[in-house]
Amino acid sequence: MNDLSTLTTWLDKYPLFHSGDEVDEVRHKVGHIFVPHNLNVLGQEKHLSADMNHLQLENVSVNTLGYGASVNITCDPFEKFLLIMLPMTGVMNATVEEGVVNANKGTAALINTSDPLSMKWGENCNQLIIRIDKDLIHRTCESLLGHPIKKDVKFSSSLNMSSGFEMYQSIIHLLASNPFISESAKTFPIITKQLEQLLVSSLLLNQKNQYSQALLQPEKIITPQYIKKAEEYMRENAAEAITLQDVAENVGISLKTLHNGFQKYRNNSPKNFLKNLRLDLVHQDLIAEKLSKSDTTVTEVALRWGFMHLSHFSESYFAKFGEYPSKTLKG
Repeated sequence: MNDLSTLTTWLDKYPLFHSGDEVDEVRHKVGHIFVPHNLNVLGQEKHLSADMNHLQLENVSVNTLGYGASVNITCDPFEKFLLIMLPMTGVMNATVEEGVVNANKGTAALINTSDPLSMKWGENCNQLIIRIDKDLIHRTCESLLGHPIKKDVKFSSSLNMSSGFEMYQSIIHLLASNPFISESAKTFPIITKQLEQLLVSSLLLNQKNQYSQALLQPEKIITPQYIKKAEEYMRENAAEAITLQDVAENVGISLKTLHNGFQKYRNNSPKNFLKNLRLDLVHQDLIAEKLSKSDTTVTEVALRWGFMHLSHFSESYFAKFGEYPSKTLKG
């Protein structure tokens, strides 16, 4: 990672600002990409010469930022995203809920969604900053676990960047140093999404968090046959106007047993399972319709899979896939 300051020069094609010297203006522009914050310049001269580049992908943005001076920054929790902050030159000390992270070329600070933040940047500190949307982390964690999660993922705040053995290190390096990333995002958005998901999956599996044990050593729970039969029935009849009572009767159990079983063995409700199953099928159909360049509308596909309340459907689709169905269909 020692060459990142040289390898990221291609990001100069995506300037947010260069040679910024007005504290309020710099604070406003940086805050627009991240969150509103307090910015105080240290030292007798208190002079800024700030530069920031910003490239937005799908659920991730790649940024470089330097202030040209030693600064203190404080802000409230980000809530909707986390940051990976890696000094390419100089050092930064970040105080978060977990403690103090001394960030340098070999150690990045991972700032969680719920962390109040206080930072001191050294005078020559220039950073690579990767912003990752919380929704992507949430969806990826649920996908790896196979069931919904109730609390935001909270990672250990010190991220090793020195060994070169972790997948996330290679992906961060690729995002930062490959000028073809920006063109790929426009031409092949599906590849960009896969790259983002690979980054988040690698972080979830390699960086300590409260779900690490479940992710790495899932409990071997013997699922009752009636759960598997219920899931199979819902898959086979997803296009039909089936009710949960239909599911329970087909499997030969009570509705209460069906609910309790899904909660215990799937950490989910049968209603939510069926909804997510249908959303997946809508997603597949929209991609197929897009590739075939047909005139089929989102409404037609949604109704095909039993979604009658289109506004609720659209919001549920966005929550699951990170984009609205119209974007999936039209690209």
